[in-house]
Amino acid sequence: MYKLLEDGRFKIEDFQAASPFASFLPGISGTDGIPLWAFYVNRGQGMASFGVENKDNAMLEFLPANKAYQYVGTQGFRTFLKGTRSEERFQYEPFNEESDVIQDEMIISDNHLELKHTHKHLGIEMTVVYYTLPHQAIPGLVREVTFKNLRDEPISIEGVDGLASMFPAHVDDAGYKSISNTFKSWFDASVEQDQFAYYFLRGSTADDAKVDQNDEGNFYVSLMQTENKEEFMTPVFDRDVIFGNDLTLLTPKAFYGQDALDTTKQIGTNKVSAAFTPFDIDLKGHGAMTLTSVFGQTTDREKAADFIQQHITAKKLSEYKTSAMELAKAFTSRVETKTANKAFDEYVKQNYLDNGIRGGFPVVFENDQAKQVFYLYSRKHGDLERDYNFFSISPEYYSQGNGNYRDMNQNRRLDTFFEPKVADRNLRQFMSLIQLDGYNPLSIKTVKYTLEDDSFDFTGFGFSKEQADNWLEKSKDGYTPGSLKKFVEEEDITLTESFEAFLTDVLSASKEALEADHGEGFWSDHWTYNLDLIDSYLAIYPDKADDAYFGGGYRFFNSPASVRPLSEKLKQGKLGWRQYDAVHEDEEKMAAHKKGEHMWIETDTDGKPVETSLFSKLILLAANKVSTLAPFGLGVEMEGGKPGWNDAMNGLPGMFGAGTSELFELKRLVDRLSDVDNKQRIALPVEASEFLLHLRDVLRDIDTLDLDAWKALTEVRESYRASIAGKNSFKLVTCTEDMAAEVISLFKEVMEKAVDNVEGLDTEIIPTYIYFEATVKEGEITEMQPHPVTPFLEGVVKKMKISGDTTEARELYGKVKASDLYDKKLGMYKTSASINDEPIELGRAKFFTPGWLENESVFLHMAYKYLLELVKVGLYDEFYEEIKTGLVVFNDPKVYGRSILENSSFIASSANPDESLHGKGFVARLSGSTVEFLNMWVEMFIGKAPFTMEDALTFKLEPVLPADFFSDRKITFTLFSEIEVTYINDTSKATYGEDRVKPNAYTVELKSGETETFDANGVTGEWAEKIRNKEVKAITVALD
Repeated sequence: MYKLLEDGRFKIEDFQAASPFASFLPGISGTDGIPLWAFYVNRGQGMASFGVENKDNAMLEFLPANKAYQYVGTQGFRTFLKGTRSEERFQYEPFNEESDVIQDEMIISDNHLELKHTHKHLGIEMTVVYYTLPHQAIPGLVREVTFKNLRDEPISIEGVDGLASMFPAHVDDAGYKSISNTFKSWFDASVEQDQFAYYFLRGSTADDAKVDQNDEGNFYVSLMQTENKEEFMTPVFDRDVIFGNDLTLLTPKAFYGQDALDTTKQIGTNKVSAAFTPFDIDLKGHGAMTLTSVFGQTTDREKAADFIQQHITAKKLSEYKTSAMELAKAFTSRVETKTANKAFDEYVKQNYLDNGIRGGFPVVFENDQAKQVFYLYSRKHGDLERDYNFFSISPEYYSQGNGNYRDMNQNRRLDTFFEPKVADRNLRQFMSLIQLDGYNPLSIKTVKYTLEDDSFDFTGFGFSKEQADNWLEKSKDGYTPGSLKKFVEEEDITLTESFEAFLTDVLSASKEALEADHGEGFWSDHWTYNLDLIDSYLAIYPDKADDAYFGGGYRFFNSPASVRPLSEKLKQGKLGWRQYDAVHEDEEKMAAHKKGEHMWIETDTDGKPVETSLFSKLILLAANKVSTLAPFGLGVEMEGGKPGWNDAMNGLPGMFGAGTSELFELKRLVDRLSDVDNKQRIALPVEASEFLLHLRDVLRDIDTLDLDAWKALTEVRESYRASIAGKNSFKLVTCTEDMAAEVISLFKEVMEKAVDNVEGLDTEIIPTYIYFEATVKEGEITEMQPHPVTPFLEGVVKKMKISGDTTEARELYGKVKASDLYDKKLGMYKTSASINDEPIELGRAKFFTPGWLENESVFLHMAYKYLLELVKVGLYDEFYEEIKTGLVVFNDPKVYGRSILENSSFIASSANPDESLHGKGFVARLSGSTVEFLNMWVEMFIGKAPFTMEDALTFKLEPVLPADFFSDRKITFTLFSEIEVTYINDTSKATYGEDRVKPNAYTVELKSGETETFDANGVTGEWAEKIRNKEVKAITVALD
């Protein structure tokens, strides 16, 4: 039923009988194209919903996965056929009937979805290919349908093909779902020029005083191509013409019951329309006919007509089909890998694609003056299974989307490995969003740019003076690359150079205007992912470590929200004392943010954003987190109203919950600060500097982390927060190197105590979560009783991150495998052991079925984090044994229930009461697991840090590859998105273990053709820089 094809596509035979799943086309249309989102399922004819930007602009209504499975066969794409074969009459609906003579299959590729239907008795083959329009000024979905006669004798076919439910543009999703019967009163449709149908709302639907007429609409056009001609077909938008009085849309009564369709009296008002094309063909023996339909959106009918005349031809549609696939391959080729395992190689590419469409793909615009890094396609994950998220894909050139801090931060972790020119851009962005209190905003908006001043000479690039003035006025509040391109097109400006070169020049004279929103609450884990960004940067730029830590340019996000003091959060609950209503929102600051004011804390002298060094920010971050140590040092408090990585533990913050994961990450941060050779003063706002001094005094007096110590830390933290509350402007002061060194030393001491206390708990496996039972007398907490929660995998992962050696890590690995965290049936690691005996207040995870979502399922992101730590800590044999069942690419697709090239958010574990679900993946693709796997790929093929500073910059590879990965004694992979690296292994041994082989010689070939050979010590000096600068074409590495 499931098969990986030689060309990397994945085929599912009899797909409608297979386990149901939902997925999507990637929504990439090129820098010069407008994207469209498209979600599909393995039911009906696949495509379940598609549209522009978000759910409020669907062409085919957005439905959550459970409803999409149910309705795609009626509301989605349909084909009805009737005709004659050798005097035998037939009528039926392909993809909607089961028979021994019918065979259906689905083929999934990077940017296409293909369906194939074969009716062996009638000798009819029907193929359907979906893809989104590439490189076009309008968003569109293309559906290419080919009917083929499989026999020698001719066949006559009369049919209709199309969409049973087609929306006008901009139908409010929630509104329609609530009052769809009323909403259809605005709906209208018409046939234009006998060529295309146009679907529109006659006016605004909001109950406002301001009422507008609406011209924007969706269009539908079909082109029929036979052996010797191509022609536009007149569409049918009134589905009554097809279905008659069958409102269930199950049977096309009018089409089956009449000799000819009556299309002369179509009604397009006050109803949901359709988008069908009728056809009548005689196919000779082995003849074929192709019907290609395009569903698009334009601002008016005239633009739709112009687009159709210029772009809808058989030749151009064929080019678009090829181009759509090439768009995806342009990204996946960046991690081209060739091992002895074809499935693994394809899995690498799919992970890179999916990682990029969540975190974005970096594009570098650079000239002699400046460099800007822009992210294409990034978006907040949202699809048929993630129906809770309101995704947004900007409908403009150089498309980008919104996202969450944690998601984007994690998915961009390795970008310096794929594009070294990204350098410290992400580190600066995400660390600048860290606030004075150590928290950060939740939502990151699309990036805009503002010109440094009005002196940029647009007239020198082809603008008239009037056009230049208009653009400066239009862009004064910020512009995007897409809005600039749109302006150039709308004004019909003939540039003096390519648009990309022009954009580079404009961006070099601009500054990035990063925008973010507080969103809701403060998660306890968000800050931790910045440590990985530091690791990735220094792995490529070890020679710039001093500048990274002590160079300037790091800001502080000025949040309109803050954490309330404990006294304001403390509440008497039914089951004891709790802390609720953790966050206070400053209305004055909220209003300022809406106007784009005071986004960053400012200096008290000139009102410009305060800027300091990374090292200064890291010390303040560590201070904030040390001051939020839980009682007895048993974790870092979830005092901001939100938990850590596991959102479904949403009740823990109210239970005085704490996380050891963040504790171990805090130790990692403090150890890093301790390792840095601090040669410069730190610069912080005066209130932050005083906070450090007061915290230092508290830490000096702490011998044991008892309740008094916790109260002292709480007091100094809350005093600091009170001193910065409501302020926008601050005075910057410096602290001496000696003071910083002492503070870091005290941090290190207290962290050792805290970790020792956690490790001293009477638990077999280190707990991830601990909550506290508070005793309160006269409004003051007098006792805190800790309660470790059943083991979760996250704490183990973080503990392994700071493991001192492989012996300690191997012992921990053995304990975990022997515990209930390991699913013996699946050979995978669950998010947690059973939480059945835990209090219901932990969070919504308690109410999920065991083995489902965050309740004891295999959450792939965390399971992959664990596998990654195995290889990072040096447990290579264990790692390669675990990935045989732990990576979905090596799973049985019959069990996994979808393409083994695509990750899921979670896999139902054997704890689930429904055995039929065990091992099946749910919630497609856009998961943090993609970057965890790519990190494994880096560890396996490259090593932790390909560049080091010895006597000079040195490039050295440290692969960790098993013998059976080599094909014909070699492995090839792509470094930095374009350098082909080949390992030659004449001994056919693994590159790890006692009898390992390792790099013995490097042959480096420049793009100019020049070559140079280096010994086992690596590539040094200017040649190492040439590799980092991507001046190199290929590297051949001899293993011995």
